[in-house]
Amino acid sequence: MKNMNVRPTSEKVIQGMFNIMGSSVWGAAFLDLFAGTGRVSKEALRRGAERVCLVENHKFALRKLREDLHTQRNLNVDIIGMDVRRALQKLAKEGEVFDIIFADPPYGKGWPKLLVGELAFLLSKLLKSEGVLVLEHSCREDIPSSNQYLALASTRQYGETCISFYRKNGVMGQ
Repeated sequence: MKNMNVRPTSEKVIQGMFNIMGSSVWGAAFLDLFAGTGRVSKEALRRGAERVCLVENHKFALRKLREDLHTQRNLNVDIIGMDVRRALQKLAKEGEVFDIIFADPPYGKGWPKLLVGELAFLLSKLLKSEGVLVLEHSCREDIPSSNQYLALASTRQYGETCISFYRKNGVMGQ
């Protein structure tokens, strides 16, 4: 069996992120990009998210997600097995919207700039008006502060990991 080669979000980062978001998770529609092990989505469900959609492209991780999350029959969970760029286009075309979009892309591959740059239009289209994009990234990576679609509200550091919160541009920060 092939190694998943994923870097799971640490417990410290997960707890910090959800403590910052507080009660906004309750009843939320939650999109998890680069879902990996699904730890973040599972925590969103535990904290009362009404619906969770996970996007993962790695075949082994995808199989494991399906095994883990579909054993809990009462959950409103969708798992999309495709590249994040294609998944964003698909979801936007279907008119989906989310309260929270969480992205934990591979470090050191330019994903933060791509997500908050070239893909910002699609992400802002998928965010509800008061929604938030939560981007996990290496503190060594430069991230865009804002553009016409998304504005950086805040960044928190947890060791070598940073969590940046973006809002739709024109919407007041948290």
